[in-house]
Amino acid sequence: MKRFTIKKAAVSERSWGDVDKSRIWRLLKQGLEQGAEGVREAIREVYAVVKADIGPELTLADCWGPHHEVRDDGSVVLNRGGVIAAAAALAGARSEPDLTPRQRAEARAHLRRHYEELELPLPDVLSGELVRLSANITSEIAVEDVPLAPGVDLAALKAGDEDPLEVVVEIPSGKSRRGWNYLPSAIESIVRQVASETASGFLGHQKPEDVDYQFPTPVTHWVGALFRDGKAYIRGVIDQAAKDLKRWIRAGRVRQVSIFGMPTLRTAGGETQVVDYRLLSIDWTPLDRAGMPTRIVAVGEMDAIEPTPAADGGNHGGAKPMTLQEVIAKLKELGAKPAQIAGEMGWKLDELIAELDPKQHKVIGEMRSAIKDLADLFGLGPDKPVKDLVEAAKAARQAQLEAARAEQAQLIDKVVGEMVVHEPARPLVTRMLQVPDGADEAAVRKAVGELLQQEDVKAALAAAFKDVPIVPVGPKRDTEPAGFLRPRRTRIY
Repeated sequence: MKRFTIKKAAVSERSWGDVDKSRIWRLLKQGLEQGAEGVREAIREVYAVVKADIGPELTLADCWGPHHEVRDDGSVVLNRGGVIAAAAALAGARSEPDLTPRQRAEARAHLRRHYEELELPLPDVLSGELVRLSANITSEIAVEDVPLAPGVDLAALKAGDEDPLEVVVEIPSGKSRRGWNYLPSAIESIVRQVASETASGFLGHQKPEDVDYQFPTPVTHWVGALFRDGKAYIRGVIDQAAKDLKRWIRAGRVRQVSIFGMPTLRTAGGETQVVDYRLLSIDWTPLDRAGMPTRIVAVGEMDAIEPTPAADGGNHGGAKPMTLQEVIAKLKELGAKPAQIAGEMGWKLDELIAELDPKQHKVIGEMRSAIKDLADLFGLGPDKPVKDLVEAAKAARQAQLEAARAEQAQLIDKVVGEMVVHEPARPLVTRMLQVPDGADEAAVRKAVGELLQQEDVKAALAAAFKDVPIVPVGPKRDTEPAGFLRPRRTRIY
């Protein structure tokens, strides 16, 4: 192909799953090696991110997020499904993309341009909309009741601090003032992230465009989390340098935090539900700012959970929650199916398996890793259909078996050639020989020797080859090959 042309006005509605992504790369790579006109521009357009300089050394691993088709005439055409698939991949639909913060920003800008061209509503991962969920300092639980995340050295965090201060903030599930319903799965997601990775806290939030690049000095280290009765309890250590913040907290002038991150939304029954939450930071906000804009006004209002109304219509403590047994009984009464319940709760299959059967979850994880290693081994990208990986593995296995058979055939020819003196007899012995696959030389020699000692084999060979030594017997003679019998002819007078 001598030339690549980007068709900006053309849009393909072909199913992205039917598009051969490996063929796209082969055409572009071939054009790059041959110096085709427009190939560099085509590569930049086909992929959301190109991680390396575009030159002869460029590899498929350097290119992320294909979303265009490349036609036989060199036309580069945007694929609607490909754009949507790339945005989903950027959001971590299958696995966390292997991109640096700057590369993620580049991919976001690239895909956002195509979404605007197609007049599609921007998903959260491209709009960059970050929402905030408010929480308050609580005294309902002791600091020591919230377990520390693995690897946290509490003594080191407090070292040299003559006035250490720890706090616990509470994040409830429920409906926010914005009208979004934060399901327990979203709140529990925040807990899991802090409990495994910890989090940082700042005075106010960062600007959305700075999140990928900046790391302000934290004033709080969130070191542990606990999920109980539909609420998240987050444990934090105020940094020794944040003396003013300690004084404000003790004086009650600051007692609210804002959980900063990106929600995963779902619409069910006309209601917007938050089923998951990607945490960025847990930051301190001025008193009574919940529901009001912070200094990041472009993001919108902060989200705060409204208290659950009490049975008498008041707002003083809420209705008595149902027990787990009561909930299960009610769900059975309503005829709810397990898959329906999991979907409504926002539970992920991977999380359910981890809870129900940790051993099986480990096995599945190892299988996933093995499949990825195989895909890498065969040069198949993440967008390649599974059937292609299976076919590649079958072909590799067949090639391995054929190579092993050829090697064993050579070994059998060698042994038979050494043990059967008369060359014309060797093919017949080889055809009669039976040895298991993978047999070594000693096993082949044993099998040949046993075959040649069989009476019916001796008779067959003697009848076919009367004038040559063919069957091993007796001691070595000076004039005959060792261990072989030569039939003698005599004349009758």
